[in-house]
Amino acid sequence: HFFKGLFFQSYRLKGVWMVGLLMLILAMLAAFTGYVLVWAQMSFWAGVVITSLLSVIPVWGHQIVMWVWGAYIMAGTTLKFFFVLHFLIPWAILILVVGHLMLLHETGSTSVIYCHGDTDKEFFAPYYWLKDMLNLFLWLTFFLFVFLYPFSLSDPEMFIEANPMMSP
Repeated sequence: HFFKGLFFQSYRLKGVWMVGLLMLILAMLAAFTGYVLVWAQMSFWAGVVITSLLSVIPVWGHQIVMWVWGAYIMAGTTLKFFFVLHFLIPWAILILVVGHLMLLHETGSTSVIYCHGDTDKEFFAPYYWLKDMLNLFLWLTFFLFVFLYPFSLSDPEMFIEANPMMSP
């Protein structure tokens, strides 16, 4: 998608391009934090090695590593920080996707298969508004169900007491 945008010179649409680029960077950050979480939970040493890769950034690398660690060592606080980042970033990406689509709706696209006349742009018809409101209602109903009854859809075997003397 990114290289297609380069080919069709989509970078001329600065707002659309910058929001898309920010989505790409946030997706990479979410993947990085998820990758570090797994290794750092097994071994702080692995987390230190992976996050120390940020120190290769010229000028600010050391400060970025210290900010990521939260101190001069990697500890449980760092894992909590990565955990929070890993699960909040997708929401930020979702907001950016909406902004990206709104900007595309306003400016159009630079793709050659797109017709560049104003007559070909789709306006926000009441049908789309109604469809979006129905989707919003369904999602809110789903989230309300999940938040009020969190264990109703879970597996009962999750609540069996663990026996450390017996292997699974």
